[in-house]
Amino acid sequence: LPAGIALGLAVSIRIFGIWAGILVAGYMFWKSGKRAWLAISAYALVAIFAMYLTWPYLWSNPIGHFLETVQIMSNHPWPGEVLFNGVTYRANGLPGYYVPLLLAIQLTEPVWVLFVAGLAVAIYGAVKRRFSNFELLAFTLVWFIVPLATFVIVRPTLYDNFRQVFFIVPPIFFMTGVAFDLLRKPILRGALIALVLVPGLIAVARLYPYEYVYYNQFIGGAQAAADRFELDYWATSYREAAREVARIAPPNANVWIDGPSHVFHGRPDLHIYSAEIDERADHYDVVVTLARYNWEKTSYPDAKIAYTVTREGAIFAVIRTP
Repeated sequence: LPAGIALGLAVSIRIFGIWAGILVAGYMFWKSGKRAWLAISAYALVAIFAMYLTWPYLWSNPIGHFLETVQIMSNHPWPGEVLFNGVTYRANGLPGYYVPLLLAIQLTEPVWVLFVAGLAVAIYGAVKRRFSNFELLAFTLVWFIVPLATFVIVRPTLYDNFRQVFFIVPPIFFMTGVAFDLLRKPILRGALIALVLVPGLIAVARLYPYEYVYYNQFIGGAQAAADRFELDYWATSYREAAREVARIAPPNANVWIDGPSHVFHGRPDLHIYSAEIDERADHYDVVVTLARYNWEKTSYPDAKIAYTVTREGAIFAVIRTP
């Protein structure tokens, strides 16, 4: 019952959550053979019921709207562009190495070393029959490799780095956990855990509160990623920018926002203008520009820079006073 409810919620949140159910059902079938069909059926029915209750779009036409969602989300028609490795691509025209490269440069450096070590330990243990959960190893690899291969070969519409494929990350860390089995003494395991946490903790301290723009030292950190990869694509830097605008803007100032103005929350007296709002004023007292799509270089370039939101030498937003 809890597992079925969890699956139903996963699918109603994001349609491809159904693959989690397929993995679970496959594991049950592997472990119990034909005897698993009854449990799998009950699991599926509970999941369908939970999905239906928590997904209002299905209520008027369950089957039709479900199939429609599968079709749309299989190739989500996002019209924007993506900066990737210094080149701007359409979201539906990204190169096949988009996800593999981002996984390589946005997880901390020890992850892939431990992943390879854990994979080697698991395979050796399976061959020597010392790894007690061979089927779990197999399904973990299916969980990671099959979707990854799909992203490489099919190249579906993706954007905002690899946030849409977070569901393939857990098996990476499962394999890194297996690597710790090489160390039998708890004190050594504790020391290794502390060691592998260091790069992430340093990044948290240096990037706070913009940790999600993290890039590892394989490419030189966030500063080296600027103008090559997406950084603050959710415009979280607008909070810091809004606080600075509140400090420097005169009363009833006109403020131009380049980027998603709906996430900029300024003083109540400010008059906000942007391309989203589709309104313009005769003049602007302050211009706030998100460092994306070269806006920070092309929006009122002759105006004086009054403030820059930056971490690790990477610019996230710029405030100008024309």
